[in-house]
Amino acid sequence: MSLATFIGQLFAGLGLAFVLFFTAAGLNLVWGVLGVMNFAAGSVYMLGAYLTTSVIARLGATALGWTVALIAVPVAVAALGAVAEVALLRRTYREEDENRQFMLTLALSYLIAGAIVLVFGTHFRTVSLPSALSGSWNVLGAELPRYTVVTIVLGLAVTVAIWFGLYRTRAGLLTRAAVDDREMLGALGVNVDRLYSVVFAVGIGLGALGGVLIAPQGAVSSNLETTALVPAFIVVVTGGLGSMTGALVAALAIGILESFAALHDATLAQLTPYVVMSVVLGARALMGWRGLSPASLRARRGRERAPAGSTAG
Repeated sequence: MSLATFIGQLFAGLGLAFVLFFTAAGLNLVWGVLGVMNFAAGSVYMLGAYLTTSVIARLGATALGWTVALIAVPVAVAALGAVAEVALLRRTYREEDENRQFMLTLALSYLIAGAIVLVFGTHFRTVSLPSALSGSWNVLGAELPRYTVVTIVLGLAVTVAIWFGLYRTRAGLLTRAAVDDREMLGALGVNVDRLYSVVFAVGIGLGALGGVLIAPQGAVSSNLETTALVPAFIVVVTGGLGSMTGALVAALAIGILESFAALHDATLAQLTPYVVMSVVLGARALMGWRGLSPASLRARRGRERAPAGSTAG
């Protein structure tokens, strides 16, 4: 393999990895804090792609059009997510009824998919890139598509923003505290309901951002829901439920390996995510690793605090 081919496939894999990571990060954020597995993530991804085609159709494939799409579409979808959280999910947290949450997010998925068909129809839609993002740059003999490079840079920026928001802001501190003990957080005067709405909205917005970025890379159709949801779940499971770092590492591994596998066989490339997941889960089983859901994590920490409390009493 030549150096140019290696660089080209590496960048293609990184571009795919960050699109995967956005959807998986949204899933992980909602699961880690709210304890809700959002089965509407694929529909949200698809909605982001369809709204992008609508924005570009109205404003044109210009720098302005794409700037508006990158900002307005995730924000608009996140706002819809906040409304859905308040109207549908909020009442299920105290009951900790996972079956009801599953049914609600699944119903939301069907609702979004049906609305897309009603508004946009069933025809394939495509969008063009602005001239500044068309073409490629030559790096050490490798032709790197400009849009792929921009996707990687944007992915890095959003990843850093997620890390900064979770670990260097008060909102991030409260979000991580909600994972451990939401009741105690509420007793301290924090509006937990509002915090949950914001977290759910951010998770939804990240999924929509993935849809925005994937729109110009192929035909936008109703198949996007499945093609986004399954790989995102694979990334989440491979990286560990609730682990944002694990999701990033898993997305990078799957994206890069899939890109190089595509050089040899398209079928092998499609199987790559499943192979990576199987290997990682098998290794974890051999090492006795067990994933922790938010509920089990809170229960475990409660048990760890119980002896100290009983001794004091």
